[in-house]
Amino acid sequence: MKRLFIITALILTATVFGACHREVSQLTGDYSYKISGEATVKNADGETSYLMVSKRGQMNILRDRNDKDKVLVTMNETAGGVYSFTATVKGDSLILDPYQFTTNILSEASINPFQDDNATLVFQIDASGSGFSNDDIIILNEQWNGRQSSGNATLSAPKMTMIAERN
Repeated sequence: MKRLFIITALILTATVFGACHREVSQLTGDYSYKISGEATVKNADGETSYLMVSKRGQMNILRDRNDKDKVLVTMNETAGGVYSFTATVKGDSLILDPYQFTTNILSEASINPFQDDNATLVFQIDASGSGFSNDDIIILNEQWNGRQSSGNATLSAPKMTMIAERN
């Protein structure tokens, strides 16, 4: 009876660890992504809202070498920015570890492509969030808070949504 209990416990443990390991490996690969949402910028002149609809690019998910339940996510924006972060995988859920990146926001309502002095605001962003995967689609809901790199403006974006599809 004791031997049967030990064998059953070992099989159960192997199944649980194997399932977690398999879930992480099912997420790894290359994806195309798009991030959208609304950001509010506060400065001495007041508050201004911006629709963030132009963040898109390629995302790569790799298994983290140090932790079998984590993945390393690298984001390569079409506009040129690159950043990475880690996330914990629990079943179909992803929990993002807090991370930082830099982003630009165009500060003019009408952007003239022939004009060199289009104003941009550069922000250092602290991001966190969570999401889920469903077959070849990943959806993340992130919260962004940031400070202007050269100035006193702050940025708040409580609901940024990223949708990624496997290439």
